[in-house]
Amino acid sequence: MQLTLWDDRFSNNDSFNFQAFEKKVKTGKGNSVEVYNCNIESARLILNNIIKRIDAKYIIAFESLLVKSILRGLEENSVNVYYSGDKKIANSADIGISEAEFAIAESGTLVEYSYSIWKRLVSAMPNVHIALVKANRIVKDFESAFEILKNHIIDASQISFITGPSITADIERVLTIGVHGPGKLVVIFIQENNNE
Repeated sequence: MQLTLWDDRFSNNDSFNFQAFEKKVKTGKGNSVEVYNCNIESARLILNNIIKRIDAKYIIAFESLLVKSILRGLEENSVNVYYSGDKKIANSADIGISEAEFAIAESGTLVEYSYSIWKRLVSAMPNVHIALVKANRIVKDFESAFEILKNHIIDASQISFITGPSITADIERVLTIGVHGPGKLVVIFIQENNNE
Protein backbone atom coordinates (compact mmCIF):
# COMPACT_ATOMS: atom_id res chain seq x y z
CA MET A 1 0.00 0.00 0.00
CA GLN A 2 1.39 3.37 -0.96
CA LEU A 3 1.15 6.30 1.43
CA THR A 4 -0.05 8.79 -1.18
CA LEU A 5 -3.39 9.10 0.61
CA TRP A 6 -1.62 9.67 3.91
CA ASP A 7 0.36 12.77 2.99
CA ASP A 8 -1.91 15.00 5.08
CA ARG A 9 -0.73 13.09 8.17
CA PHE A 10 2.84 14.35 7.84
CA SER A 11 4.18 17.77 8.80
CA ASN A 12 5.22 20.35 6.22
CA ASN A 13 8.86 19.26 5.97
CA ASP A 14 9.71 20.62 9.41
CA SER A 15 13.46 21.26 9.51
CA PHE A 16 13.38 20.73 13.28
CA ASN A 17 12.21 17.13 12.74
CA PHE A 18 14.99 16.54 10.22
CA GLN A 19 17.65 17.91 12.58
CA ALA A 20 16.27 15.86 15.48
CA PHE A 21 16.27 12.72 13.31
CA GLU A 22 19.84 13.31 12.16
CA LYS A 23 21.11 13.89 15.70
CA LYS A 24 19.41 10.78 17.11
CA VAL A 25 20.33 8.36 14.34
CA LYS A 26 24.01 9.39 14.49
CA THR A 27 24.39 9.38 18.29
CA GLY A 28 27.02 6.87 19.40
CA LYS A 29 27.47 5.35 15.97
CA GLY A 30 30.64 7.09 14.75
CA ASN A 31 31.05 7.10 10.99
CA SER A 32 28.61 4.24 10.45
CA VAL A 33 25.68 6.58 9.69
CA GLU A 34 25.35 9.29 7.04
CA VAL A 35 22.26 11.49 6.64
CA TYR A 36 21.47 13.77 3.70
CA ASN A 37 18.57 16.05 2.78
CA CYS A 38 18.67 16.84 -0.95
CA ASN A 39 16.98 16.64 -4.34
CA ILE A 40 17.06 13.62 -6.65
CA GLU A 41 20.02 14.85 -8.70
CA SER A 42 22.15 15.38 -5.58
CA ALA A 43 21.07 11.96 -4.30
CA ARG A 44 22.42 10.39 -7.50
CA LEU A 45 25.78 12.11 -6.91
CA ILE A 46 25.86 10.90 -3.30
CA LEU A 47 25.09 7.35 -4.45
CA ASN A 48 27.82 7.48 -7.10
CA ASN A 49 30.32 8.70 -4.49
CA ILE A 50 29.42 5.84 -2.15
CA ILE A 51 29.75 3.31 -4.99
CA LYS A 52 33.22 4.64 -5.82
CA ARG A 53 34.29 4.87 -2.17
CA ILE A 54 33.54 1.21 -1.44
CA ASP A 55 34.21 -0.03 -5.00
CA ALA A 56 30.71 -1.54 -5.19
CA LYS A 57 29.95 -3.91 -8.04
CA TYR A 58 26.60 -5.37 -6.99
CA ILE A 59 23.56 -3.44 -5.78
CA ILE A 60 20.25 -4.93 -4.77
CA ALA A 61 17.19 -2.71 -4.65
CA PHE A 62 13.52 -2.93 -3.85
CA GLU A 63 11.76 -1.41 -6.80
CA SER A 64 9.74 1.76 -6.23
CA LEU A 65 9.35 4.89 -8.34
CA LEU A 66 11.73 6.77 -6.04
CA VAL A 67 14.38 4.03 -6.07
CA LYS A 68 14.16 3.69 -9.86
CA SER A 69 14.56 7.46 -10.33
CA ILE A 70 17.68 7.52 -8.12
CA LEU A 71 19.23 4.52 -9.88
CA ARG A 72 18.54 5.81 -13.38
CA GLY A 73 21.76 5.61 -15.38
CA LEU A 74 23.75 3.48 -12.92
CA GLU A 75 23.59 0.41 -15.14
CA GLU A 76 25.84 2.29 -17.57
CA ASN A 77 28.55 2.66 -14.89
CA SER A 78 29.50 -1.05 -14.71
CA VAL A 79 27.36 -1.56 -11.61
CA ASN A 80 25.00 -4.53 -11.56
CA VAL A 81 21.59 -3.68 -10.10
CA TYR A 82 19.23 -6.50 -9.10
CA TYR A 83 15.55 -5.79 -8.39
CA SER A 84 14.79 -9.39 -7.48
CA GLY A 85 16.64 -12.50 -6.45
CA ASP A 86 17.36 -14.77 -3.54
CA LYS A 87 19.57 -14.93 -0.43
CA LYS A 88 22.63 -15.82 -2.50
CA ILE A 89 22.33 -12.64 -4.59
CA ALA A 90 21.58 -10.59 -1.45
CA ASN A 91 24.64 -12.04 0.33
CA SER A 92 26.95 -11.02 -2.51
CA ALA A 93 25.58 -7.47 -2.78
CA ASP A 94 27.71 -4.53 -1.69
CA ILE A 95 24.77 -2.12 -1.27
CA GLY A 96 21.05 -2.50 -0.63
CA ILE A 97 18.70 0.36 -1.55
CA SER A 98 15.12 0.62 -0.34
CA GLU A 99 12.49 3.26 0.26
CA ALA A 100 11.28 3.72 3.83
CA GLU A 101 7.65 4.71 4.24
CA PHE A 102 8.49 7.39 6.80
CA ALA A 103 10.89 8.44 9.57
CA ILE A 104 10.47 9.18 13.27
CA ALA A 105 12.47 12.20 14.46
CA GLU A 106 12.60 11.58 18.23
CA SER A 107 14.49 8.29 17.88
CA GLY A 108 16.12 8.52 14.46
CA THR A 109 14.03 5.58 13.28
CA LEU A 110 12.99 4.55 9.78
CA VAL A 111 9.68 2.74 9.30
CA GLU A 112 9.75 0.26 6.44
CA TYR A 113 6.91 -2.01 5.34
CA SER A 114 7.87 -5.34 3.83
CA TYR A 115 5.53 -6.87 1.31
CA SER A 116 8.03 -9.54 0.31
CA ILE A 117 11.12 -11.32 1.57
CA TRP A 118 13.13 -9.42 -1.06
CA LYS A 119 12.57 -6.04 0.60
CA ARG A 120 13.73 -7.48 3.92
CA LEU A 121 16.85 -8.90 2.28
CA VAL A 122 17.60 -5.56 0.60
CA SER A 123 17.63 -3.68 3.90
CA ALA A 124 19.25 -6.39 6.04
CA MET A 125 21.86 -8.35 4.05
CA PRO A 126 24.35 -6.02 2.33
CA ASN A 127 27.03 -4.27 4.38
CA VAL A 128 25.68 -0.87 3.29
CA HIS A 129 21.97 -0.03 3.46
CA ILE A 130 20.84 3.13 1.69
CA ALA A 131 17.36 4.15 2.76
CA LEU A 132 15.48 6.72 0.71
CA VAL A 133 12.74 8.73 2.42
CA LYS A 134 10.55 11.43 0.94
CA ALA A 135 11.46 14.56 2.93
CA ASN A 136 7.83 15.33 3.73
CA ARG A 137 7.41 11.93 5.38
CA ILE A 138 8.88 12.58 8.82
CA VAL A 139 6.93 12.61 12.06
CA LYS A 140 7.93 14.04 15.41
CA ASP A 141 7.50 11.01 17.67
CA PHE A 142 6.28 7.44 18.08
CA GLU A 143 2.84 8.65 19.13
CA SER A 144 2.44 10.30 15.72
CA ALA A 145 3.86 7.23 13.99
CA PHE A 146 1.46 4.85 15.71
CA GLU A 147 -1.42 7.19 14.95
CA ILE A 148 -0.58 6.76 11.27
CA LEU A 149 -0.16 3.00 11.61
CA LYS A 150 -3.36 2.33 13.58
CA ASN A 151 -5.63 4.37 11.33
CA HIS A 152 -4.68 2.68 8.09
CA ILE A 153 -4.99 -0.86 6.89
CA ILE A 154 -1.60 -2.20 5.97
CA ASP A 155 -1.21 -5.39 3.99
CA ALA A 156 2.49 -5.68 4.80
CA SER A 157 3.81 -8.98 6.14
CA GLN A 158 6.25 -7.11 8.37
CA ILE A 159 6.90 -3.59 9.63
CA SER A 160 10.55 -2.86 10.42
CA PHE A 161 11.76 -0.08 12.68
CA ILE A 162 15.35 0.66 11.65
CA THR A 163 17.45 2.81 13.97
CA GLY A 164 20.99 2.79 12.64
CA PRO A 165 23.31 0.00 11.55
CA SER A 166 23.56 -3.40 13.22
CA ILE A 167 25.37 -2.99 16.56
CA THR A 168 26.06 -5.79 19.03
CA ALA A 169 28.24 -6.19 22.11
CA ASP A 170 29.89 -9.16 23.77
CA ILE A 171 29.91 -9.90 27.49
CA GLU A 172 32.83 -7.51 27.99
CA ARG A 173 30.77 -4.72 26.39
CA VAL A 174 32.92 -4.50 23.28
CA LEU A 175 30.75 -3.03 20.53
CA THR A 176 30.90 -4.46 17.04
CA ILE A 177 29.13 -2.91 14.07
CA GLY A 178 27.73 -4.92 11.18
CA VAL A 179 27.67 -8.46 12.60
CA HIS A 180 23.94 -9.16 12.26
CA GLY A 181 23.09 -6.74 9.46
CA PRO A 182 24.41 -3.71 7.62
CA GLY A 183 27.49 -2.06 9.10
CA LYS A 184 26.67 1.27 7.47
CA LEU A 185 23.37 3.09 7.13
CA VAL A 186 22.93 5.98 4.70
CA VAL A 187 19.63 7.85 4.94
CA ILE A 188 18.77 10.20 2.09
CA PHE A 189 15.75 12.43 2.54
CA ILE A 190 14.56 13.39 -0.94
CA GLN A 191 13.10 16.83 -1.55
CA GLU A 192 10.51 16.25 -4.24
CA ASN A 193 10.73 18.36 -7.35
CA ASN A 194 7.83 18.27 -9.77
CA ASN A 195 10.29 18.60 -12.67
CA GLU A 196 11.87 15.19 -11.98
